[in-house]
Amino acid sequence: MRLRLTVRGVALACAAIGLGVAAYWTLQGAFLVPAVLAGGVVVAGLLLLILAPAGRDVDWHPPSVAVEGVDLDVPVRLPDAYAGGWWRPQTSLDPVTFSWDRLESSATHLRVYAPHRGVHRLGPVRVRRKDPLGAWLSTRRLETLGELVVGPRVTPLQASAVLGHGIDAAVSRVGQGDLVDQLVRDYRPGDPVRRIHWRQTARHGDLMVRQEQPPATPRVVIVLDTLADGWRDDDEFDEGVRAFASLCMAVASQGLQVEVQETGVAQLGDGVLASRTALLDACARLEVARMAVDRGTQGPTIVVTGMGSQPMQRILADLDPGSTVWSVTGDDRTVARSVRHVRWNAGHPYDARRPA
Repeated sequence: MRLRLTVRGVALACAAIGLGVAAYWTLQGAFLVPAVLAGGVVVAGLLLLILAPAGRDVDWHPPSVAVEGVDLDVPVRLPDAYAGGWWRPQTSLDPVTFSWDRLESSATHLRVYAPHRGVHRLGPVRVRRKDPLGAWLSTRRLETLGELVVGPRVTPLQASAVLGHGIDAAVSRVGQGDLVDQLVRDYRPGDPVRRIHWRQTARHGDLMVRQEQPPATPRVVIVLDTLADGWRDDDEFDEGVRAFASLCMAVASQGLQVEVQETGVAQLGDGVLASRTALLDACARLEVARMAVDRGTQGPTIVVTGMGSQPMQRILADLDPGSTVWSVTGDDRTVARSVRHVRWNAGHPYDARRPA
């Protein structure tokens, strides 16, 4: 804690000293009374600041996940002793700096303008308050930290624009009215009567029974190139994360099983698609990786890439027909003729090439 005299405190201290000197030189005891009073105010104010507990905890209440580029207010509660004082927060939201603001009460908010994707530190906080007599000003640093998680901006995408023809064919079978009708076999002695499929029996002319095997939900693999050498800079990687999150949301909304993969060391957990909040939280924490991990893909795949790291180039060379490459960069890199190529175009995608 740092202490300094206010203007009032300086005036009182000077008055006490001046009156004390006057009383000494003139031998007039009448000067001692105001000198003692003025000095007493200064001393009493100092004791009140030192002895009165102020508290050191700061309560941050940020949203679960904020969205990049969207202004927000983060509620903050400071110790009650600082109501009527001033505060100055510090964060990792560079190059944002905050000035000293008046505290009308201990509950206030931190205004954040257009935050960028990532996990940002909230705090520490510097606070100032005067003693009740107004003679001293104390400045203290409160170390309680908070965390602001800012997820990528998600662009709503139509499923028809996202899925390649290989995946789209599987999706077209999801949710059909009587898909179990397709899973029948010939009746065998001992089969229960309840499993007889009368519609298929009438169609085939022989008794048919349900196999009662639920249809498998189509699985979609979405691969994001997370290696540093696959992107020109951090801004381009951020754009890739926006595309990745948008594609995950669009595919998951179709009721499909989604498997996410990365070309670098895994950063996305198993529950990344449990909810929109979980996806945005995981994408907020994504960073470019330095260590590659080779993972093969099977079946139609959705790929999000920039210039393409070496592991990503190997994935592109082995993509199955029906896959789709979503390219964030604007270069003229080509892929196999059997693969659809979509330019992300900062959230305004268009087909650069469809399979021949």
